[in-house]
Amino acid sequence: MKYLVSLADSGSFTAAAREHFVTQPAVSIQLRKLQEELGGRLFEVKGREIRFTEEGNTVLEYARRYIDLEGQLMRELGDLQGLRKGRLSLGTIDAASIYVLPGIFSRFHELYPGIEVGLEISSTLPLLKGLKSGRLDLVVGSLHSGGLSSADLFPGGELDDVEIFPVYRERLVAITPPGHPLSGRGAIKPAKLGEYPFISFQKESVTRKIVEKALADKGISLRITMEIDSQEAIRNLVASGLGLSILPEWTVSEYIKSGRVAALEIKGLEMERRLGLMVPEGRYLSSTARAFLAVMREGLGIKLPDRLCVPERGPK
Repeated sequence: MKYLVSLADSGSFTAAAREHFVTQPAVSIQLRKLQEELGGRLFEVKGREIRFTEEGNTVLEYARRYIDLEGQLMRELGDLQGLRKGRLSLGTIDAASIYVLPGIFSRFHELYPGIEVGLEISSTLPLLKGLKSGRLDLVVGSLHSGGLSSADLFPGGELDDVEIFPVYRERLVAITPPGHPLSGRGAIKPAKLGEYPFISFQKESVTRKIVEKALADKGISLRITMEIDSQEAIRNLVASGLGLSILPEWTVSEYIKSGRVAALEIKGLEMERRLGLMVPEGRYLSSTARAFLAVMREGLGIKLPDRLCVPERGPK
């Protein structure tokens, strides 16, 4: 069942095998046995494309439920160990792992040294899919902002049955390479951003959607020449002279101070990105996860209901 879900999510036998640390033939054999046992064709392979049949989609739906139930069982059994040992699977965007959560990780390890924290760093949409599938216990990702609704950012319903709690907000800053024609000119018109090559996040990125919405409201479209997942990589490419970009302030502040990039002031344009804690609604939440949430609530001063938190204390 786990192999089937991985095949559906990744679209590749090789990727499914890699996710479970087995060989590609092992996945193929197990899925062939599953089809024989169930007596139906679950998927078809045409070239590099894998298409699930109606029977396959039905089995896939149940497989996801089974995996989620297994995760809940393991979390509940872990609770019986009184937080002396266990595992927390946390998904975060890179900014949260670098700027928001390090102190929380340190405090949590101090209180619960026997609990292992598994950290997955990615963009918000893949993390939400991991949360919905039960692979991740908690997620810290980007939220809607600047006139965008949740439906605009996550049209696939990824936020359905997910509770969201604001954690952090940061300003988005336009940057240029040193010596660029726009640098050192004071406040510029927003339209100027559309006249030069622009380095952006991938299309599914929440931050990209925030930027594009803010500019579209002013009738501006960007000349995107490169799309990259990493904000650090984008910052370095701007510093190398390959284009403009708009990035979170924390990412670029030191580069601006050192002169490796230049900040732009844009008339009538202020953008920010908000980060939020995302918790699955209605799913059993382990004491390990609730202990981590208690540390987050204390360390970041965020508002979380008591039902989601174990009081901040070490294991007995």
